[in-house]
Amino acid sequence: MTYLLLLIIFCSLQNSVQAQPLSIEGEATVKYESLQYKTPGIADLEFIERTIRINAKTPLSAQTSLFLRLGHQSYSGNSTDSDKTALDQYGLIWKNPRQTLVIGSQDTYLGAYGAMFDNSSNVGEGMFRGVDIRADRGLDHYHFVSGRLDPALFEDARSRTFFGTEFAHYLGDTRLLASYLHIPNLPKKTDDFVGFSINSPIGKGELLSEFVHSSASTANQALLVGINYQATDRQAFKLVVGQLLDNAIPEGKSSLGGYDNGIRGFQVTAIQALDLSNRIATKYTRAETVTSDIPIRKIEIEYTHLF
Repeated sequence: MTYLLLLIIFCSLQNSVQAQPLSIEGEATVKYESLQYKTPGIADLEFIERTIRINAKTPLSAQTSLFLRLGHQSYSGNSTDSDKTALDQYGLIWKNPRQTLVIGSQDTYLGAYGAMFDNSSNVGEGMFRGVDIRADRGLDHYHFVSGRLDPALFEDARSRTFFGTEFAHYLGDTRLLASYLHIPNLPKKTDDFVGFSINSPIGKGELLSEFVHSSASTANQALLVGINYQATDRQAFKLVVGQLLDNAIPEGKSSLGGYDNGIRGFQVTAIQALDLSNRIATKYTRAETVTSDIPIRKIEIEYTHLF
């Protein structure tokens, strides 16, 4: 009922601003994933994931607009996740050439790799409700985010407050980034996270490194190093090598960041654009758990269509 009311209000507001068109765009993806632990007693997973994101936006003025997203995700095979369909994002955007303010249910990320926090891959649940502010001041860039996290992200099904901030400074083409994240009442008394990263372009590539330190008393550091390489306008490759100790990054029902904690290894990604609307991404992960040396092998093949 809540989602239906949001949709009715959104369409009514759009109709009241007759000169402003409603824009709709989205993407549909199909992903095959194979996850193998290479050790007795832990079952392998193999499944197909189908995802649809439909985004709608209508302007209220030259700088302000309303947004709404319908997300759907379903599975076949032996995935441990359940199917989801919901209006998972909605709110208000205010934007000028130097600042962007988003208020509502949304996704965001912190850190160069999103290791500290990244819920942008979540669909149907796992959003945060609050404010996200980004601002540019010449060579300095600022990011502030605050709100409450969806209870679906945590084993105890309890919502948590969420505060993060970032400051980036450019030295030529090199970016220096400092990040801070606070999520209270996490397991293992790990509530605060500080990160530092350096991004530097080299030819068609870009070198990236990120270090994260948490307030936990043990196993509280993570290090990621990698390179992005744009071979052509249609081909891109990424290699990330790293070690994320058990308490180095936030932990909920699953990882709250772009990478799982408690692992070390590498990940290779290749992206091939077929045209402006279609692309194929292949990702291979070879890692092991830090505490028990359990081997992990993951293969992901994803086709995406933009519309």
